[in-house]
Amino acid sequence: MVQVLIEGTDRSSLIEFESLVVNQNITDSVDTAKFIIRKYGSRTYTPVYGEEVKIYDGASQIFGGIIRKINEKVESGADGLVYDIECSDYTAEMDNLLVAQSYDSKTINEIITDILSKYAPTFDANNVNSDFLINKIVFNQVRVSACIKKLAEIVNYEWYVDENKSVHFFINTEKTAPFDLTDTSGNYVSKTLERILDGTTIVNRVKVRGGEYDGSLYTDEITVSGSNSKSFSLPYKFSNLTIKLNTVAQTVGIDNIDDFTTKDVLYNFQEKTIRWENALTDADVIEFSGNPRVRVFAVAEDSASIALYGKIEKLIREDDIKDNTVARNRALAELYAYSDNVIDAKFETRTAGLRAGMSIQLTSTKRACDDTLVIKSISFKPIDPNTMGYKVECISGKRYGLLQILAKLLEPKPLDIDETEVSEEIFSDNATLTITEEHEVVLPVEDNATITISESNLLDPLGAGVEPTWVLGIYHPTSQTDVKRQGRLDYSMKLY
Repeated sequence: MVQVLIEGTDRSSLIEFESLVVNQNITDSVDTAKFIIRKYGSRTYTPVYGEEVKIYDGASQIFGGIIRKINEKVESGADGLVYDIECSDYTAEMDNLLVAQSYDSKTINEIITDILSKYAPTFDANNVNSDFLINKIVFNQVRVSACIKKLAEIVNYEWYVDENKSVHFFINTEKTAPFDLTDTSGNYVSKTLERILDGTTIVNRVKVRGGEYDGSLYTDEITVSGSNSKSFSLPYKFSNLTIKLNTVAQTVGIDNIDDFTTKDVLYNFQEKTIRWENALTDADVIEFSGNPRVRVFAVAEDSASIALYGKIEKLIREDDIKDNTVARNRALAELYAYSDNVIDAKFETRTAGLRAGMSIQLTSTKRACDDTLVIKSISFKPIDPNTMGYKVECISGKRYGLLQILAKLLEPKPLDIDETEVSEEIFSDNATLTITEEHEVVLPVEDNATITISESNLLDPLGAGVEPTWVLGIYHPTSQTDVKRQGRLDYSMKLY
């Protein structure tokens, strides 16, 4: 019986069973689930972002995760709502916090257990299986999954988070399928097993062209001919270039950056040239020494494949490879995967228990094969409300090994870690601030007092019989002794 539990409540009856799909991907890739819920009439449940989802096929849990996206819509003619729901496994929840930790002389078991306890306490490390001792490792503001991935790369392990929030950390050949595929096993639906033999990718001679590296110290001389040359070509691009002119050491600068006020000679790395300010003299001897920049180039071939298929070459350009040993390993990895035809497979089954990343053996007398495959992905989809069907895609173990190598080569380079860096954490503190204001009310008090007012009037400030000096226009006396007054033509003034 297929069951879908949301926040612990069985919502299977609300789900359109034909819309339910669970995709399980190889190891640390995120697993997903999708389904549709209709809300109408007595169906009142409304899905909410962040709710926990668990999906079961009978007693076997095939998915555990969180609702990450809800597309709400109304179908034409419908009274209710339709929800398209997308879920992802618990990895996103595990990565909510960033890890800032340093570990000295700790095993991988101890490191992962400590990280989970501090940054993802609802997850456990019960299925972590590595006592490998790490002398020193620093995680500076990185996600929990990135920490585990880094540790897995160190020891070439695989890892994933299962349906019960348990981290699995294991050797990449350790997880094997609970059953194999044979002509009579009955572990797959009849006629669904397809075996793909792909010879279009056969390569038996691989050339890897990488970046540049510093070669061994190289020293040579140039004897000047004539007296009109001040620029000279070098045979290589050099690192750590030193120059002597007639056994006298020269100060070397960078052309177009330095000048001759402080440098004797200027070096142009890209053009492979050196030049002086003035032309040198005939028979002058220029001695140069340094590490020539050498292009990485490696070639590997498979003689047995060449004898069988003829020589088939491939050129790989990887500028990030700056070492011949790495280039040779890259070429050998390509040969390992593609010197013979690649065998992939896919099939359908009704038997639970498979998981992406497991190795599964395909042995068939009818097909004359005995192949070791790796389960790349599984798509779970109900056949009916009570039966779950599984579509399984497998890749050859050789191709899987190459994919791992290429993933490491192509992934972004991590930022440099400064072990002396101090993490500053600034937190918001939300609080309610209450301010109390007090007013003191003072009652009025009756105050009886006697006020004495005196008035002094100057009745005739000009003196008795003194005629003012009449002025024409508006005028305001400036003092009591000012004798000027505003006159009136019809009263105090006459016009002559």
